[in-house]
Amino acid sequence: MKLLTIDEIISSILDETKGLDEEITDGMILKEENIPYSSLDKVKQLLKIEYLDQVFSDYILKYNWGNVGFLSYQFGNNDEIGLDWLINRNLEYSDYHILQKEGIIIIANGDPYTILLEYSSGKIYAFTSDMSYKEKIQIALDFEELVRAMGTGQYALWKNNEKEFIELMSSMVEEDGLVFWKDYVGLY
Repeated sequence: MKLLTIDEIISSILDETKGLDEEITDGMILKEENIPYSSLDKVKQLLKIEYLDQVFSDYILKYNWGNVGFLSYQFGNNDEIGLDWLINRNLEYSDYHILQKEGIIIIANGDPYTILLEYSSGKIYAFTSDMSYKEKIQIALDFEELVRAMGTGQYALWKNNEKEFIELMSSMVEEDGLVFWKDYVGLY
């Protein structure tokens, strides 16, 4: 098994959801949107970020992250053509001042993990409410790898290939990061 490309992820979701009501599939299908660069400037200004990783920037301007999720992880909500979801999720977070100090922002929510981006390096972390920010675990090198891994994990779950997926992820992340991916596909 290898990580699926973004196009393969989109295709797998379309195949898996063929015939289902659009209301059900709307938040599952990643769509290209071409969000204006000014939206990114707004994010940086309001979240007081001087430099935002280029890989993350490119991807959040290209797709509808404001209304899409993988399995139990949601990137945004009711904001298909902008980045207000990203601003609101962070500014409304009670410990936002700690996130700022740590140089991280919340990019997705799930159960039990919250997904974080270290905005200068682009590294992706996960943490739970029981963990301190110093205990966060790295789960991907960058946003593209996160999305490809989430899409591949979702596909693996649909095809009952969770073990193959975990074998793949074990070659990509440290042991503590693997805990996240096992939880993601429900393989304990």
